[in-house]
Amino acid sequence: MTPEDDAQRLAEQLIVAEAGDVARGWRFLTVDNLAPRGSADARLYERVLDTFDEAAGDRECRHRGRRNGITFGIRGECAERRIAWLHARLEKLKPPHLPGCGTWDIRDGAR
Repeated sequence: MTPEDDAQRLAEQLIVAEAGDVARGWRFLTVDNLAPRGSADARLYERVLDTFDEAAGDRECRHRGRRNGITFGIRGECAERRIAWLHARLEKLKPPHLPGCGTWDIRDGAR
C-alpha cells in the first residue's frame, strides 16, 4: 500500500465514522486556523468556547481540539438548529482576513 492509499483509506474511515455519529443524532461544526497566538487570540478562543457552551445548552455535547482547529458536536433535540446558531455567532467573531495571516475556516461537519 502506498501513502496515498493509506490517506484515502483514512479519509473513507472518517466519513463512515461521521455518518454513524450523524445517524445517532450528532451534528458538527469545525473551525480551522483557530490557533491562539498571544493573549488577544487566547481571549477570542475563550469566547469561542463560551459561545459553544451557550449553543449546546443542556444538550449532550463534545469538542475536540487539534493543533490549528477545533470541532464542536451537539446531540439531541434541535442539534442542527443549535449548530447553525453557533455557526452564525462564530462568523461574527471571526477575525478579518489579513495578508499573510489568513482567517478561520468554519464549516459544517467533523472533517
